[in-house]
Amino acid sequence: MSQETIEQSFKVPATARLKLSNICGSVDIRPGEDGVIQVTVTKHTDTGDANRTEIELNQAADGTVIIETHFPDDFWMSLFGSRPCALDYVVKAPRACSMQVNGVSNAVIAEGFIGEFEFASVSGEMMLHSLTGSLKVNTVCGKMALGNLTGSFKVNTVSGDLSGERLSGCFDLNTVSGDVTLAESTLPSVAATTVSGNLRLHTALGEGPYQFNSVSGDLVLVLPGNTRCSATLHTVSGQISSSLPLSSHYRSHGSQVAQVQGGGVGVSIHSVSGHLFLDNGGTVESTLIPNPVSSLVNHREILARIERGEMAVEEGLTQLQGK
Repeated sequence: MSQETIEQSFKVPATARLKLSNICGSVDIRPGEDGVIQVTVTKHTDTGDANRTEIELNQAADGTVIIETHFPDDFWMSLFGSRPCALDYVVKAPRACSMQVNGVSNAVIAEGFIGEFEFASVSGEMMLHSLTGSLKVNTVCGKMALGNLTGSFKVNTVSGDLSGERLSGCFDLNTVSGDVTLAESTLPSVAATTVSGNLRLHTALGEGPYQFNSVSGDLVLVLPGNTRCSATLHTVSGQISSSLPLSSHYRSHGSQVAQVQGGGVGVSIHSVSGHLFLDNGGTVESTLIPNPVSSLVNHREILARIERGEMAVEEGLTQLQGK
């Protein structure tokens, strides 16, 4: 394997800033010395057009370190198979470092920083760990893993699963088809929109709000056993089920409302066919609010059996009243 290596260091202010963009390859950002950002770039020259793949290492007037991969957007050269080389960036930066990282087809790892963070990728896995501060992520295709994050989170993904654990902060999510699983987290509020992906969130409830919009994806909330909440499901064919005690529930005009242990913070989901599961860590089977359409069919069957003389009136009334 043929490769070239470039190394460069930059002196940075107490609150460092990093701006990095790559086309293909990988980006690995870890904590290093205070006051210095160290960059090591490995160009794999046998993976593309080495002469046309350019690397920019620069520093702006405000101290921001700028690292960019450049490749000419030449239609005619692309017809002859000209493509950029894979570049691997290894960056060591002060722990207090805000960063903006963009990539087309590359894996990203960032761990152990305090600041403001923006990550964007078209394809490639992304692993973000032990970050404190506001986080914005945009991905098209690729798995994403989050861990030990504190701050506020805004995540947009088209087609890729997201898994995370020990997140603490308000969570804003927009996804099309990827599944999302967050374990052992503290999310004081959630706003989530999904088309077909399933959501599983393990968190205690804070002040809220907790608002979810889905076409066909299911929502599972894994909650502490003493949780008090008021869950509302606006749906065509979805259902609410809970392993937490329900003090009341009712259905009205396409909505289902369940009061969990007397009611409390609001949990609202709008869905065409997705279900809402409230789980305290066990199986979600003990309390089921049936689909209104199914209930209506059952009532009609009972009335028909009474009319045919197959069921006593008293027994039919008892079943209709759910006793």
